[in-house]
Amino acid sequence: MSTIYDVAELAGVSAKTVSRVVNEDKAVKASTREKVLAAMAQLEYRPNAQARSLRMGSKTSIGLLLEDPTSGYQGRFHQAMLAACMESRKYLAVELYEQGMPDWQGYLDRFITDAHIRDMVLLPTLCDFGPLKSFLKSRNINCVLISPSTPDSHYASVAMDDRLAARDVVEYLFSLGHTKIAHIGGHPDHAATILRRNGFYEAFDAAGIPRPPAAYMESGYFSFKSGFEAAERLLALPDRPTAIFACNDEMAAATCSVAHKAGLRIPDDLAVVGFDDAPISSAVWPALTTVRQPYLEMARRCIQILDDSPDKVIASDRQIRHIILHELIVRETTITS
Repeated sequence: MSTIYDVAELAGVSAKTVSRVVNEDKAVKASTREKVLAAMAQLEYRPNAQARSLRMGSKTSIGLLLEDPTSGYQGRFHQAMLAACMESRKYLAVELYEQGMPDWQGYLDRFITDAHIRDMVLLPTLCDFGPLKSFLKSRNINCVLISPSTPDSHYASVAMDDRLAARDVVEYLFSLGHTKIAHIGGHPDHAATILRRNGFYEAFDAAGIPRPPAAYMESGYFSFKSGFEAAERLLALPDRPTAIFACNDEMAAATCSVAHKAGLRIPDDLAVVGFDDAPISSAVWPALTTVRQPYLEMARRCIQILDDSPDKVIASDRQIRHIILHELIVRETTITS
């Protein structure tokens, strides 16, 4: 049986475009509409969008689970999902969730039922929590995974290229004359931590510059406290680094605090780069140079994927990892104004 993805591939368009043709969207070009209709006829595709809408009703919600809504990353993604849902006239239902909480299945079952949820977005680390995904599959909940460590045959994913972004950061610091660059990684169980560290090393290898000594490589847990402690160790080294790249903005802000405490001038004595472009990045002094995660674009893509999802959650070898481009935001922690 043909799917919307088969039609999209044959017509050379996106699944979203096929959906628009099925729903008689007037904005679709006539030439594109003809290609899609021809592909549908050739594959004998029968859209089930209307049946899905009737079964689900018009007031379903997209669910979002937050483990720590105070974190810069989750807070920004929450805001982006709200904006994207407002644009597409959808409802967003948000709930707190803690791994290991008692009767979590009953808790989520009530959330899904009470909020009329048929689709969900799973952020790290929940996007890699197998029991949760198995439960959602049993409830026939379509999901989009954000930056998962491993692919899932049932769910598409959306991510930015963490490895390339980290490499861009280090190459930027090279351009400023820095080679003594230290790195504060994130939680060791997060895929982003590994990818960003790999990108960090790749930049040195590509430039033919020896990798930093082991003492320059610290581990944090994406928290201000862990970043503060890691920065204290780095800046106490006899041959301290001239630049520190932290795996998120909270740890980068903590690094700036340690530098101020030590009487170092930023960026003259120490350059600092963060990651995420969380609110703290522009609230601290000096403002942080950081990598801007494309939150709104990622949220919009999530909604597009969910709109095009089949009625029933099934395994497929066609699940796609959608990569959204990042942006390096240069501020005062690396350049003198």
